[in-house]
Amino acid sequence: MSSATKRYYSSARLLFASLLLILLLFVLLSLLFYHRLHQAQQIVSKVAEQAVPAVLEASQVHDKVKALHLQSELLRNAVSQAARDRASQQIRQIIVQISSLDHQQYVQHQYQQQRLQLIADEARSLDMLIAERLVLQQQSRNWLDKLKQLQQQSQQLTANQPWLLHYSGLLRDITALYSIDRLYNLRQSRKELNMALASNKIMLNELSATAQPAAQVLHEQLLDALLNEQGILALREAELSNIARATGKANFLRSLVTDYASETELNAYQSAASLMQLSQQSSNSLARQNQFSAALALAAILLLLTIMFYTQKRVIKRLKLLNEKVQAGSGFAEDDRLFRSNDEIAEIARSFNQYSNTVTAQQTALERQSLTDGLTGIANRRHFDTHLHSSVAMAKRMKQPLAVILLDVDDFKAFNDSYGHLAGDDTLKAIANTLATTLQRQVDLVARYGGEEFACVLPNTSPEQAFIMAEQLRLEVLALMLPHQASPTAGFVTISLGIACLKVGQDISDKVLLNQADKALYQAKNQGRNCTVML
Repeated sequence: MSSATKRYYSSARLLFASLLLILLLFVLLSLLFYHRLHQAQQIVSKVAEQAVPAVLEASQVHDKVKALHLQSELLRNAVSQAARDRASQQIRQIIVQISSLDHQQYVQHQYQQQRLQLIADEARSLDMLIAERLVLQQQSRNWLDKLKQLQQQSQQLTANQPWLLHYSGLLRDITALYSIDRLYNLRQSRKELNMALASNKIMLNELSATAQPAAQVLHEQLLDALLNEQGILALREAELSNIARATGKANFLRSLVTDYASETELNAYQSAASLMQLSQQSSNSLARQNQFSAALALAAILLLLTIMFYTQKRVIKRLKLLNEKVQAGSGFAEDDRLFRSNDEIAEIARSFNQYSNTVTAQQTALERQSLTDGLTGIANRRHFDTHLHSSVAMAKRMKQPLAVILLDVDDFKAFNDSYGHLAGDDTLKAIANTLATTLQRQVDLVARYGGEEFACVLPNTSPEQAFIMAEQLRLEVLALMLPHQASPTAGFVTISLGIACLKVGQDISDKVLLNQADKALYQAKNQGRNCTVML
């Protein structure tokens, strides 16, 4: 018989009727117990008037202390003036709230009041250190901007290449000072920078008369930025010193807050113990009263068991089965037990079955979109990273070679500037199609790595085979004859390729392999582009 011709039975109505019957039974029991609960009520009133307020207040103090701990950490790690102000204001408010609690049984003691005042003082000290640190960080950012300006100005000079390279290296070394987290290392770097500055000065004196004045200005500006009383070295040293002091101050504040929290927890435990004692007295009294109604309670239990048996058979088992099907995501229509009774559970099962089919179809479509590049239609970076990781693991396990090719469209920015971004998109599509067509093995993968960069994974491919395939890719792209008048390499669109290979028995990670391919690509760029380099 189909579900449409079955008679509809409402499980909800049956359960409601059962619960109503139980409720009526317990109302009767309550009436019988009422006159025997008068003595127990006196004990409960004592608990409510004395023990409960004490526990509630201890809990409030404990919650405020935990919030104070959290805000002190937020203040320590503040990265902006707004975050610092917000955390500092919250700390002050929490301390005021702790001090102004009603029935202050745990904060009126002089010792705890002094501890609370000490926490407030330490928080203010930490706040001042964080404010100083934020100012130092802002000044450091200003000097970083100055270093970028010097880098740009140096690139416009016509001085000889060795001096420019040495000057750029100095700028990088100075910028690296901001990654140093110890004063000792900073002072060692200072000595090394002084020697490098002296070498740069010697190289400056060897410049031609036309290039020397501009280079001299840049050298002096760099000296001022580095060695000024408010310069990079002084600010960085002050910043590291501030961080050390702030860390110590924050640790001390954390210790104070933890001690304060421990004291409030002890007080809360003592109050809870008192409450438990009173509750035990109440429980003993109720137990004695329950002996008078044992027969009636037994009857109620038997009735409840009967209802539970019926509910277990009619509702609970089917709900468990429905839950299993929901977790599995399928199998609704195949199990007739869900539709044996035409009720709410059967309706829910039919709805879940329809929902499961819809979600499965949507999930399949979303997974396909998440692994494909929207512009070129080939695999995207996410798909490439996952595939490379699994391919490297497979190559190691099967003891087979594997090659990774990174390629980049030469002078693509100039192409976009000359022909427009729409033409650039069409070019990327054409190159992607050429790469996918050239790599004909199903195990090979070509993906858009990012921007105008593409990547290929070639399993079971030796270095010699990888180089031949890379050259074939380069020639196939060149054969497209895509015009590129702005390219200094050729009049057409060209690519540069870098190859890295995992040899049999070699134990390197996919990240290392990808880094080697990137280095090879960089070397291909340096060799004039439109070429292939394999490390």
